[in-house]
Amino acid sequence: MKNKILDISSIGDDFKDKYIVYNRKSTDDADNQKNSIEYQEQENLRLASRDNLKLANIDIYGLCENGIIKEHHSGYKSDIDFEILEDGSVNQKVSRPKFIKLVQLLQSKKIKGVIVLSWDRISRNEHDDGIIKKLTKAGADFRFVQANYEDNSAGDLHRDIDGMMARNFSRVISEKVKLANKKLVNEGKCIHSSPIGYLDLGSSNKPFDPERAPIVKKIFEMYATGNWSASQLSKWATTQGLTTKPMRRKRSKEERSVNLEIADIPKYAKQVTHKTIENILSNPFYIGKMTHIGQLLDSKAHQALIDTGLFYKVQSILKQKTVSVYYPEIMFQPYRGIIRCGCCGRAYSPYEQKGIIYYRVKCKPDCTNENKNISFEYINTKIKEILGKIYFTDEEIERINKEAVKELNKITVTRNSELDDLNRQLKKHLEDMDYLSQNKLSFMRKEVMTIEQIKEEELRLSAEISATKEKISQHADSDEVLLDYILTFSELMKNALVYFTYALDTERQEIVSQIFTELLFEGDNIKYSAKQGFTELLSRHNDPSWVLGSSGRDRTLTFNKILYFTNFLLPDLESNQD
Repeated sequence: MKNKILDISSIGDDFKDKYIVYNRKSTDDADNQKNSIEYQEQENLRLASRDNLKLANIDIYGLCENGIIKEHHSGYKSDIDFEILEDGSVNQKVSRPKFIKLVQLLQSKKIKGVIVLSWDRISRNEHDDGIIKKLTKAGADFRFVQANYEDNSAGDLHRDIDGMMARNFSRVISEKVKLANKKLVNEGKCIHSSPIGYLDLGSSNKPFDPERAPIVKKIFEMYATGNWSASQLSKWATTQGLTTKPMRRKRSKEERSVNLEIADIPKYAKQVTHKTIENILSNPFYIGKMTHIGQLLDSKAHQALIDTGLFYKVQSILKQKTVSVYYPEIMFQPYRGIIRCGCCGRAYSPYEQKGIIYYRVKCKPDCTNENKNISFEYINTKIKEILGKIYFTDEEIERINKEAVKELNKITVTRNSELDDLNRQLKKHLEDMDYLSQNKLSFMRKEVMTIEQIKEEELRLSAEISATKEKISQHADSDEVLLDYILTFSELMKNALVYFTYALDTERQEIVSQIFTELLFEGDNIKYSAKQGFTELLSRHNDPSWVLGSSGRDRTLTFNKILYFTNFLLPDLESNQD
């Protein structure tokens, strides 16, 4: 009759003359025939029948069924931690749970011995060798199907040679795996799982995930605005249906003890958190790169999901503390987070009363602003007053066209000089990047720079290269073309005022966010912080150099500023034309 035991200590003396069968499947030589649990069990039972060895027909929870142990573990790996006790003995951890329980059974003499296929199934490192040898000297009987170790010096030598060969085989397998991985990496293949937004179809094929990739790309674009925190982006992404890639959880000790296969555990996806978003935003995989042993390598297994310029812009924002002005779970209002008190700087919050939208601020105790509540329509009126100052009047356009004929040649010389300086800067940045790439190993060996410092320097140079290229592209068009652009932009801004009047709330938010960083209210006055380009256009009303007189210096200042505006507003102009 079969005995079912939950704890080894409760086993009596009924099995002192019986054997347990031990089978172990190794994780480092899966193609080896004797690595099969079924093969080992078959051969071990045949030996028991041939030599009339009595088997312990016993079930021990977490160890064996019908006296047969089935363990899945790489025997070569051993824990390097150990402890020396006061009495001189040494404690060392063995990370094979079933093997430890088997040792306890043998040490307490609850069973007579163990039937094993070969030495390398029960021991594949020096520490395990020592344990088995001590158990043998204490009277434990180890029977091997593929070897017979005599109780003399020749038998000991035979056993030592088998142990040495087993350990060497495992080392060779480990080296082959490392070399194979190195070869794949050098070929631009990806040997690890891809992040969210990609599918895993082999080391040379990591295509876009059609469901997740568009959301991941949008996450980069939204974070680059500087208005979203990782926490709020995780909430937004959840509303869009984004989840982590389906993965299997780790097996519990209980599941490992009953030999539950990893493949039997279902995969499941989790909701994204702010940590998930931070990992996404900092992962160079999305620009077509792979990280391997601290190096950034080009990948041939996948395509870039986002532009390099966008990625490095996000990296610079990640170093700052980003506070979200967007709240997906709160009612949408176009000016939330933009309207502030001009005295104490606190934000106005929207609320609804009798069907009318108002914005209210809880100012600091010493704040002198008396206008704590402002209506939505009042804000729109003030914004339209500012928009009316951006575009050029007919008189300004007439003067600009008149003076352009005389002054553009002078400005062209200045722009060409600036372009030469930018090209020199770009060449220097590229040379620095090339030097860093060629000498990074030398820097690490000589401890001149750490891996983290090299990565940070690469990010800095890449950002400077992108910024310099952008400035060069802004000088690509002739001054006559740029002048046409700025005058056309003025006409578009004139139309934008009409568009703003009849726009939806979401469209008003888009217009305001393109022009202003914040609007400050104090009493009946409104101040603003405009984005680059718009600041100069708005400040011309208080700039004496905009009064076009007979002075050549004034005229030159005028046209320099016109072209300066164009450098910043040209991308917005092209976007509006599209």
